[in-house]
Amino acid sequence: MTDDLHENPREHCDWRRHRHGCPNYRERWFPNSDPEAGEPMYQVFCFLNTPPASREEQDRCLASRTRCWRLVAAAQRASTPQPVAVRDARRPA
Repeated sequence: MTDDLHENPREHCDWRRHRHGCPNYRERWFPNSDPEAGEPMYQVFCFLNTPPASREEQDRCLASRTRCWRLVAAAQRASTPQPVAVRDARRPA
């Protein structure tokens, strides 16, 4: 199996988008693969170059219907106010 892409995952019919999955997530199944010989059953492609690295991340990709869950998490972290360390003015620094 090769890592090269010979077709555009956004346009080619072999790459499937999940109805409830992230709009950037595509996967392509290999029905004639031999897993016992080390051949993959499917291949994942992400348009944002952030493919899932674990089963948990893939589940998040498949449940994130409108946009990348990583972008949502980053936006939430950015909008959450960070606690500011308050220095006691009575104590010398």
